Amino acid sequence: LFCSLQLIHKLESNHQHQAPKLIPRNNANNNHKSKVSAMLPRKLSWQGATHASSLSSLPSSSTSSIRKKEQAKQSRLARGVWSGRVLFIFILASTGAFLGWGAHHVLSNAEMEMMEQQFHVVARGALIKFQRNFLRKTEAFAILQKMFENSFADAPWPYVTMTGFPQVVSSIIQAVDGCAMAYMPVVRSDQVEEFENFAYGWYNESGYPEGLAHSSFGKGVWGSDKTLNNTDKRYHDTESDYYTPVLQHSAGALQKFLMMNFWTNPSERASINATLQCIESRKLGHTEDNVQCTSLADTFLCPKRGPTSLGTQAIVLPQDNTTVVGYIHSSVSWEWIMFEVDENLNGMSIVLTSDHGDAWTWNVENATAVLQGGGEEYFPQAYMMEGMHMRGESLVMNPPGVYGANSAEFTITVVPTEVFCESYSTKNPIVGMVGAVLIIIMTSFFFGVYDWLVRKESNARQELLVAKREFMRFISHEVRTPLNSVCMGLALLEEELKEQEASSTGNSQESEETLLLHSIQRNTQSAVDVLNDLLNYDKIEGGSLSLELELVNVWDLIAKTVSEFKLSAQSKGIDL
Repeated sequence: LFCSLQLIHKLESNHQHQAPKLIPRNNANNNHKSKVSAMLPRKLSWQGATHASSLSSLPSSSTSSIRKKEQAKQSRLARGVWSGRVLFIFILASTGAFLGWGAHHVLSNAEMEMMEQQFHVVARGALIKFQRNFLRKTEAFAILQKMFENSFADAPWPYVTMTGFPQVVSSIIQAVDGCAMAYMPVVRSDQVEEFENFAYGWYNESGYPEGLAHSSFGKGVWGSDKTLNNTDKRYHDTESDYYTPVLQHSAGALQKFLMMNFWTNPSERASINATLQCIESRKLGHTEDNVQCTSLADTFLCPKRGPTSLGTQAIVLPQDNTTVVGYIHSSVSWEWIMFEVDENLNGMSIVLTSDHGDAWTWNVENATAVLQGGGEEYFPQAYMMEGMHMRGESLVMNPPGVYGANSAEFTITVVPTEVFCESYSTKNPIVGMVGAVLIIIMTSFFFGVYDWLVRKESNARQELLVAKREFMRFISHEVRTPLNSVCMGLALLEEELKEQEASSTGNSQESEETLLLHSIQRNTQSAVDVLNDLLNYDKIEGGSLSLELELVNVWDLIAKTVSEFKLSAQSKGIDL
């Protein structure tokens, strides 16, 4: 910016520093001038004495033309200078706008990067914690399954019960922070009646209260149908193609689902079917033996536990891991999975989805996951928009290789919301933008003051230059004109003296009066030359001076110089 101002002021004053033009002259021009002078009449030969001054003086029309050219030049220069100033102001404004935008952009990006880093760190930590909670809760399936397989490998299935089942399961649940679990043996159709007698006999022997697992129709394996007119909406299930009645539950005698055939419930049947498909795949060699055939069904909304998924683990015999003899059944409450939410998740949304199409959304408020609802209509905007800058962090809760291939795959995604983004939004970008603009404004102000001071000094120099030029023109008119008249008078006097000397004596030798007159003429011409030199300064400053390079007769120059001192030398007795 400083260099731009310097360039503008340089343009204002460059006309004061222009060098004179050098125009070489050849001998032909000199000879032509001599021939023209020789052709003048004798009576007008006095004009030769004023030849130099006449060449230096310009007619009024020529002077007016030069002034018009100078004025036109000054006008063009002034327009160029003001154009430079306008360009300079435009550059300053553009620079201010660019710096303001740049400051806002940089600071906004810095806030965005900090928010992204914080979000990804917090979200990844929360997802890992959710997955750990999920795996711990489903680990109870495997523990109880192994206990049944190892303890009752040679038992007569399905007539198998575990002594102290509620206490054992309670210990497992406490160890792994699991959920309530149930044991369901697989009963063939021809075993149903015998199994019912075995179950109720075992309830009586175990001290369970009288009437436990009784329905409106009496004792037996039952299914549920809400279209029935009886009080408990139950029916005696004797016609199912597959029986998985609940024989033992972690709640003991308090559990109302004892002797219910879970196969009749659509949600439970989907979970059992996925487990059977995993066992069938193992039988065909498509699934490795180390894969736990644990399956999770789609979620449903439980009034007390929120979105819940039913899980089923198959019980197989150690000697034949493709034959299912029973199931361990439990439920996974996703709100229990998220019961420990970091307070840094405040302002985020948690989206649970499955490959079967389930979808649930929670908002984190005050370190608590608050259920918003199920379905895509509750998805946060950032989750729905494609190409969003921050779409969220996702993690599969039940990774492949641990659960059956037909089990529902659940994914939890943590998504930032406007509340979270606003918590990282500050006024720093606006402050930075305003600060950058103010810096440019202050810079423009100081440079404006500097420009005003420089223009003031330049105008003063210009006024001085105009005064000098006016003074030179005054000298040209008031001083040089009388000197020209003196030169003309001396020339006439010289002619008269020469005529008198020629008529009186007939001697061509010049007298002392003639020599003195010549000396006066030379001195007068010297004064005119000095005045012309002074006037040339005006031409130099105006850039209109042309120097003529021509040959000089050194001997004539020496003779003229000697004649100037001849009278002084004679008075002192010196012969030059």
